[in-house]
Formats: sequence, C-alpha cells, structure tokens
Amino acid sequence: MKLVNHPLLFITPLFIIGIVLGFQYLISLNETAIVLCICFFIFTASYFYGKTKLLPQLSHTLITGFTIVAVGFATTQFQRIENRNHHYIHQNLEEDVFIEGEILEKLKPNRYYNNYVLELKTFQYDPVEGEILFSIQRDTSEQALAVGDHLLLKEMLTDVFAPLNPYQFNYQDYLKKRKIFKQIRSNSKGIRVLKDEKFSFQQLAERARKKIIGQLNKSGLSKDQIDLTSALLLGQKKELSKDIYNDFTNAGVVHILAVSGLHVGIILIFLNLIFRPLRKFKFGKWAAYICSLICIWAFALLVGFSPSVIRAALMFSFLNAGLIFNRKASTFNMLCLSAILMFLWDAYLIFSVGFQMSYLAVLGIISFQPLIKKRFYIKNRVGRYFFDILTVSFCAQLGVIPISIFYFHQIPGLFLIANLLIISWLILLLGFGILVIIFALLQIEFSLLYEFYGSLLDALLWIIHLVANSESFLFQNIFFTSKMMLALYGVILCVFVFVKYFQKVLLYFILISILSFQLIYAFEFYQVYKQNKFYILHQSRTTVLAEKSGYQLKVYTKDTIKIQELKFLENFKTELAIKDLQKLPQKNFYGINETENLLVIDSLGVYKIPKNTKADYILLSNSPKINLDRVLESLKPQQIIVDGSNYFLYVKRWKETCIKKKIPFHFTGKKGAFIIDY
Repeated sequence: MKLVNHPLLFITPLFIIGIVLGFQYLISLNETAIVLCICFFIFTASYFYGKTKLLPQLSHTLITGFTIVAVGFATTQFQRIENRNHHYIHQNLEEDVFIEGEILEKLKPNRYYNNYVLELKTFQYDPVEGEILFSIQRDTSEQALAVGDHLLLKEMLTDVFAPLNPYQFNYQDYLKKRKIFKQIRSNSKGIRVLKDEKFSFQQLAERARKKIIGQLNKSGLSKDQIDLTSALLLGQKKELSKDIYNDFTNAGVVHILAVSGLHVGIILIFLNLIFRPLRKFKFGKWAAYICSLICIWAFALLVGFSPSVIRAALMFSFLNAGLIFNRKASTFNMLCLSAILMFLWDAYLIFSVGFQMSYLAVLGIISFQPLIKKRFYIKNRVGRYFFDILTVSFCAQLGVIPISIFYFHQIPGLFLIANLLIISWLILLLGFGILVIIFALLQIEFSLLYEFYGSLLDALLWIIHLVANSESFLFQNIFFTSKMMLALYGVILCVFVFVKYFQKVLLYFILISILSFQLIYAFEFYQVYKQNKFYILHQSRTTVLAEKSGYQLKVYTKDTIKIQELKFLENFKTELAIKDLQKLPQKNFYGINETENLLVIDSLGVYKIPKNTKADYILLSNSPKINLDRVLESLKPQQIIVDGSNYFLYVKRWKETCIKKKIPFHFTGKKGAFIIDY
C-alpha cells in the first residue's frame, strides 16, 4: 500500500492531531487566524521553492504536515464554545431568566424526569446560541413535548449533576463533550409551547418515527419487539429495556444496535438490486445513483443523523458512485475523507465513543480482511459466505478491542459465534423490517408479515440471551488504562505490517511491541499498587468508608448493608485493579497513617480517642446531637467532614459553626467523597 495512492492516510492522522491539540489549548480567534495565515504563507513559499528543485525536499514535507496540524487546530478553535461570543455561557447565569428554545432531541428518561436537548434561541429576549439539558418532571399534568417544539419558560440555568464518588460515570463531563454545559429542571406548569410553522427536517423525521411506532403498536407486536425494531431500524435505543441492552453487550454484538455501516451497507445492497433496471436507459446510471443517494440520506435522517450513520452514509455515497459507474474507489480514502468532513462539521465528535469505535471497526475490516481472504480462499460458496462473516467480525474486533476494553473493561469471549449467528439473521431482519416500516407508513395491515417478523425478532433475542448468559466466557472488570490501550494498538499495527509484507525482520518489531505492552502493563499495575488512600464516600442515609492498600480494598459499613447494594464499588474494583474486597464493621477511630487519624462521631454523640493521639479529621455521621463548638475547642481538628447520613438542617448549622471557627468544612453531598492520600 503506497502512501502516494492514499494521500488522505497522511492527511487524516495529522488533522486529528490538530483537533486534539485544539481542545488542549485555547487561543482567541484573532490569534488563530494569524497562525493559520503564517502557516499557509510558509507552505506556499515552500511549495514554489520546491518546484525549482529536482528532488522533493524533506523540509516541504514537514511544513506540509505542520500546516495540516494547524488546519485541524484552527478547526477546533473556530468551533470551541469558549470562542463563540453569542453562546449562553457568556451570559449572566445567576438568576431566573426568560428563555426561548427548540427541542432538538429526546433523551432517555429517568425515574423522575423526561429529558431533552434544548437549543436556545433567545436569552432575556436577546439572540443566543447553545444547547442545554432540559428536564421536565414526570407527572400526570405534563404536556406532551416533541422534537421541533418551541418553548418559552422562565428558569435558572444550573450545572449538570456531577458524580459524588470516585470512578462513577461522569454525566456532566459526558454532556460537556456534547457541547451541553448547563441544565434546566422544570415542571409542565412553567412551560409555554409556542406555535412555529417553519419547516424542519428533524421534526419531519420525528413525526415519521412516531407514526411508524404508532402503527407497530397496532400490529400486535410485543413491546420488546417494537423497542428492538426502533433500535435496529430507527436508531432509537432509549426505550430498549436494560436487560436486553445488557444481553447485547455481554454477547459482544451491541454494535448492531447502533445504526451504522452494517445497516447502511445492507440497505445499499437492496437499493442497488431495486434500481439496477434503470441502468439500461440513457442516463440510467445517474438516475440509479441519485435515487440510491436520496434513499440513503432519507434513512440517515429517519434514524436521527447519529455520527455512525452519517459516517456510513458519507462513505457509501462515495463508494456507491464507484460501484455504479464501474470505477474503483479507495476504501481507505473514502473512510478518511468522511472523517475529515465530519470533523469540519463538528470537531466535538472526537469525544464520541460511538464515533471512535465505528471508524476503528471499519478500519480493522478494510485493513485485515483483504489480507486474510488473500491467504485463505474457500471454494464452496456457502462456506465462503460464513467464512466472510467470521473474518469481518474478527477484523472489526481487532480494530475496536483495545478501545472497547478501555471504555467498558470487559471482553465477550463468544463474540465470533454471536456474530456468525446474528449477522446472517440481521440481513433477514432488516429486509423484512424495511417492509414492515413501509407497510406501517402506508397504513397497510398485513398480519402474516407482522407475525413472521415478530418470530424473527424473538429468535434473535433468544440467541443473544443464550450467548450472553455464558458467564464463563465473559471477562469483566478488566484493569486497562489509556497507555495500555495505545500500546496494544501498537502491537496490532506491527502485526498488520508483518502480515501484509511478510518479512522476517518485521517479526522483531512484533516482539518489541509485545514486550513494550508488557512493560507498560506491569508499570501501570505498579502505579496503582503503590497508591494508598482512605475514602469517606457519599451515600444517602448511611456511612460508607473505604481503605485502599495495594490490591486490597477494605469497606467499612454497618452490618445491615450488603456489599452488593453498593454498586459503585464495582468501579473501584475495575479502576484500582482490586483483587480482594473485604467488608468490615465500622469503627469510631481509624489510624490512617503514622501521623493522621480519623474520629467518627455517630448518632450516639459519644467520642473517645486513644491516649497521646489527636483527631486530625472528624466525621459527623447519622446526625449526632452534639455541641460542635465544644468539640472543636477540645479536639482542635484540622477538618470537619459530613457525609450523606445527616439531616440537612444539621449540616447547615455545622457549616456555619465551622465558618465562624475558621475550620475547613467538607460536605460529601456537595463536594463529593473526601479522599485522604497517604
């Protein structure tokens, strides 16, 4: 594979480096424009100077690379929220304000709220831009809201709730990477829905999805079958039950729930078969291409323009042109071009896990599968079909396995078998599912089709549940850091180069990369092992303490609490490589290290410390009725800590006392867990 035949393979990584650097460093738009102009001037001068030379200049290659990085950096700066003067983060957010906005997306609801993404239009009647998390209470008086609705309300923008214990999923950080920095919580009484007659593609797609689901509800399909259809064909996973989603994850086939290249590719095959007769007429190839293009992008709109489906629609739009007009298109170039176009559209996609895994899976397939097929050819057509499914699944996993372990800390051991069983089934499901959707949109009743389609869905769920419940083949709670992930990608890259060129000297690079991975693996484990920490965790109505030493975690709780009830401790086991987790009864005094001690004053209000020791930290637990002034005078602690087991009225009074006495005060309900390093 010559780089000159794939110029975008040179451009894309450098462009992505520029994107990443753009999020690391913030500069003004004026400074960005100056840097960009200087880079283009140097590049142009180098280009014309190089034309006078007989051989290519290394300096021009370096300048070209630096210019591409600068373009990526500038792309990020122009899109950074901090550089957008009309964004709401530059407004006064300390009071209730009148807000007008449009609902862009409906998110997964929780027990108390229905959640939406709201794009702001005005802020105190002044034009403004930006998206917020809009949560409305789930009650009987709630007015039905839909994508495209324009709302007027008076509320205060607040911070998104952040986790209070270490290693929990940080929803606040996740939303910031989606350009959502604030939230509003409201009830239906304070909302006014404005009439808006403007045409919106998103609103049209939302109405189409609602109409399809409404018709499916009348077809006799069960709720699980309808929810699975919404996920597989409409890109709507919000209503999918947690048990079904976990089964897909544990079976290693959760990728089929994200409408992406697999779905678009299968649909494209159907479209090319349907429009093939058009090619016999004059300009028929153009007609076939345009019709397939319209259908692909109509499907992308219907499923909500997710990053994976946009990437797939872009790439297949280019590839289909090569298929119809009989011109060979480079898959690598098409993949890279679609990535660059998507980053130019939204640089924040660099943070999307789905976006990363989607591209890495396709990169794994187009890199390794041709090499495998070249060395192993199956003559039998049926055998070749199943072999292709296995190789596609295996190569996709090669592309995503390091990043998948990093994000999800598990490996489904039966992913090859699951994909072999399911991908063939998925072709049937998509084919009949598209027919079901067309019949639903046209309001045609065809009970036999619905029954057959429902049986296909039930068979799929049964297979996935069977594979997912093979717990001995599911490896969970794997300790894996970003450095280990990059090292493993280095091993995979060396294996790819060896398999492609098959030279003996390349074996040494594989061995060096494996050794490097092992050294990094051992170093990361050692870095975690030498950390010793004492945690005062946040938990409502009870006290939970934890002590991490080496690969051991001791958890101090009341006897009535089971370890299984404290689900966040699973994250401790994963992130800290914990091998031994012990539950111990709570004590009133803890010697944390040679110089620091913790005194716990519980509901009894009785406290006693060993002789010749002092209480550096005092934890108030379960609302003790004490005179805090007297405690501070007698014990003179360095810090007062209050956890989630106390009444808020007590917490407020204790805080005022500590402020008056100038003693540091930490409430885990506001500041999160209190951590002592030693």
